[in-house]
Amino acid sequence: MRLMVKSIAAGSLSGVFTYFASTQALGYTNAFVMPGWMPLALWQALVVLGVGAALVALIVQLLALVAFSARGPVALASFLAVALVALALTVPAAVWPPTFIAWALGAALATLVFRRLRPNHSFKPTPLRGAA
Repeated sequence: MRLMVKSIAAGSLSGVFTYFASTQALGYTNAFVMPGWMPLALWQALVVLGVGAALVALIVQLLALVAFSARGPVALASFLAVALVALALTVPAAVWPPTFIAWALGAALATLVFRRLRPNHSFKPTPLRGAA
């Protein structure tokens, strides 16, 4: 039960922090100058949403998972719920779906990376031999 609460807290905190950090990052990446040869939709998807939203969500979610030693799927569900509520309350409905999708992709990738790097919590510290 305690691990479940930690996982929900990790996902909720990372969702809130991603919301605030991503607004800054989206502003900076939106100010980058687009090359003339690149289509606008591709620029928006790769640079603005890829770096400004997905990369921020990936970093924040991965740090939260490592810091809380949380369950990935539970934290991901909590992250998505908090991010969806935050966007729905603050941004018009016509604007927020691409940002939410980018956040979801970044957080899902962070969960997969966390699960791959720490299978069965194999990196937990163990006592020295004979010390226990």
